[in-house]
Amino acid sequence: MILGQKPSFKQTIATVVGCTLIASFGSTVNANPPPVTVTDITDWSTTPNEVVNANLPYLGYSGGVYAGINTLSVTLNGTSTTYSGFCIDPFHWSASGPTSGYSEVPLVDAPKSPATLNAATTTDIEDLWAEYYSPKMSSGSAAGLQIAIWELVSSNAVANDGLAANKAFSLAAGQSDYGASQDLASLATYTGPAANLIGLTGPGQDYVIDPPNPVPDGGGTFIFLAMTLSALFYVRVVMDKNAAQLRKA
Repeated sequence: MILGQKPSFKQTIATVVGCTLIASFGSTVNANPPPVTVTDITDWSTTPNEVVNANLPYLGYSGGVYAGINTLSVTLNGTSTTYSGFCIDPFHWSASGPTSGYSEVPLVDAPKSPATLNAATTTDIEDLWAEYYSPKMSSGSAAGLQIAIWELVSSNAVANDGLAANKAFSLAAGQSDYGASQDLASLATYTGPAANLIGLTGPGQDYVIDPPNPVPDGGGTFIFLAMTLSALFYVRVVMDKNAAQLRKA
C-alpha cells in the first residue's frame, strides 16, 4: 500500500515543479526589449537645475551645461510615458527631437562606450538616487546629484574602460559642485536599500530613469500562481494521507 502511494506522491511533486517553472517563465522580463523613441522635453526654465561650467574634452567643449532633472518622453507602439531622469553619459550630446533606436535596459547596461558601467558603479548610482532624489528637490541638490553621477561614470570610464585621464569629465576651476563631493562621500556609510532604476541607451546621450509601472499581463501570472497554490494544496493532502496510512501500518 505504501509503495502504491509513492508514484502518486512523485507525480504530485512533478506537478508542483512544473507549475512553479511555468509561473517563473510567465514572469520573466523580456531579455530583448523592443526599441523605443526618446524625446527630451525638459523645460530648463522650470525643472530643478543649475548651469555649471564643465570641461568635456572628449566632446571638445568647455563651458556651460545644464545639470539637473531631465524630463523624457518614451514612446513605445504609439504610447508615450513621461519620466524624470538624469543624464548618465557625459561623453555624448543629447539628440534633438524624437530619437528612435533607444532601448530600456538594466542600468548596468545603459551607458555606451566610453562609459560602460560595472556592478559597483551601478550600485553607487542607485544608492545616490535612493539617498537624494526627489521630484521636488532643489535646483542645487539636483545639480549636485547630476554632477555626482557624471563623476562616477567618468571615473569608472578612466579606471575600467580605457578612457584617457585627460578626456575625463571635470568642473571648471572655481565652479561649485553643489554638494556632489558630499553626496559621493556619503556612499561609504550608506546602508539603506538601493533604488530600482533602469537605463535608456541609444544614439544620443544615455539616461537613468525611474522604472516603469508594472504592465498588466492579462491575468496570466495570477493563473500560474493559482495553479501552483492548487498543486501545493494537493501535495499537502497526499502527504497527510500517506502519513495517516503509515501510522496505521
